[in-house]
Amino acid sequence: MEVRLVTLHIDPVALLVLTIGLLVGRAVHKHTAAAAGAASKGDIVGAIGAAAAVITALFLLLTGGGSASAGEDSRPAGRTPISHQVSEVRSP
Repeated sequence: MEVRLVTLHIDPVALLVLTIGLLVGRAVHKHTAAAAGAASKGDIVGAIGAAAAVITALFLLLTGGGSASAGEDSRPAGRTPISHQVSEVRSP
């Protein structure tokens, strides 16, 4: 029997963004539980929403949001740009 280990590489910036988002979500959950009293469990939906918003904002700020300029080679092979397809249409 052979056991193979798979190494998963996680970008340090992505790990930092995820960690900060989870910490903010936990803080929001604890704050809403303390504000509502001892009988309340806290606002889990608000905590998830806050974590998602922080993760999204940090991802867009720190990584540029994937806005790298697309060059001519970014098109799939064999595809013609729409501008060329339209210019090739003949009038009747």
